Amino acid sequence: MKNYSIYICLTAALISLSCNESFNPEAPFKEQYVLNCIIRGDSLMQMAVLGETYDANGTDPSLNTVDPSIAGAPVYIKWKKQIFQMRDSSIARTDTSRYKDPLKFYYTKAFKPSFHDSLEITAYPAAGVVLSSKIRVPNGVVINFFPTWIADTTRTIQFSWIQSDGNCFFLPRLKILYKKRNEIPAILHTMEVPVSYNTTGGVTTPVYPGISEATGVEYQINMVNDYILKVSQGDDKDNYQFYSLQLELLIFDQYLAAYISTTNGFPDNLSIRLDEPNYTNIKGGLGIFGSYLFNNNITISFSAEYLMSLGYTQ
Repeated sequence: MKNYSIYICLTAALISLSCNESFNPEAPFKEQYVLNCIIRGDSLMQMAVLGETYDANGTDPSLNTVDPSIAGAPVYIKWKKQIFQMRDSSIARTDTSRYKDPLKFYYTKAFKPSFHDSLEITAYPAAGVVLSSKIRVPNGVVINFFPTWIADTTRTIQFSWIQSDGNCFFLPRLKILYKKRNEIPAILHTMEVPVSYNTTGGVTTPVYPGISEATGVEYQINMVNDYILKVSQGDDKDNYQFYSLQLELLIFDQYLAAYISTTNGFPDNLSIRLDEPNYTNIKGGLGIFGSYLFNNNITISFSAEYLMSLGYTQ
């Protein structure tokens, strides 16, 4: 059986891409090159990984121990009529159960894209081979929300926005911002609030919003109450000062959104699967070139009466 795997590792702070799947045993092996790069709108650090497909003996592609990533190739990103060559680098693996060599990647710290910027990537993994792709960073959105102030009578918190680009996916995160009064130096802490609970077999777990096309999200105030109370669990409530709720909204461009839709999201928080029948927007090979950004945060303050109802002082 012919098998191939495509790997991309960007660091724990970035979205990393990988795959490990088999295909039709009658299909002849086709060597192809792979380019993966996810542009982050919140960072100067942009990273990419080059690799190639491989033919593994047997039916289990995970038995391959030869890293298919490629180092030392010219990789360029064009942004605002400027061309930046990405530097070749590597980092030690945290998991050496399969590959022992360091993780190979390319990076640049030359620019930080903004709403609707055009970007182009070009890589030359081998003689006569050119991989390329063009994208546009998604537009930001205007977020409507109610209420603008959390009172002791608040029952729900609603957020909505209008999609201006089309074909985008969104990931909202509602966080509680607080400090501990006895902490020196003072640190601003955050705790994310789920939208609901799921109970299976007597075990209750929080449910957080996922990546979706939904243009809004609603939170019940009892979820906020529960997590504000969790902050001080086992400690003196007077030691905590609460500032606000903050909504972060991540917006994924049409290419990354199409990829997510094709693969039904990320198997875990560090990898996504990719193979030839799946979505690719790399000309001359396989892979994904996409982008996502953080929309401006929305802040909702707490009233003194609300905090008092939970046993806290402002």
